[in-house]
Amino acid sequence: MYVGNFSGMETDPMIQDINEPISVLTRFSGGQMDPLRFRWKSRVFDVDRVTGKWEVREGQFKCHHFAIVTAEEDYYELIYNTRTMDWMLSKTDLEG
Repeated sequence: MYVGNFSGMETDPMIQDINEPISVLTRFSGGQMDPLRFRWKSRVFDVDRVTGKWEVREGQFKCHHFAIVTAEEDYYELIYNTRTMDWMLSKTDLEG
């Protein structure tokens, strides 16, 4: 399922691949899951809004991708892997 996008993420030179494990506080409601807050490098980031959701199938398992914006207006892509049941910070838009 695809809902929205990460606004030119693949072509933007400011986008950096991170691919590091993170901890995520997640809301499960009505068959949906939404990240609310995540911890990366000892910092906690509050999710202001989810701008896109999509799934990528890896064999019998799915990876749920979330394009999110924090309260500080920073952009991140988070991935939940249903095989490993782990979260990963995939990409971020780091300026400066």
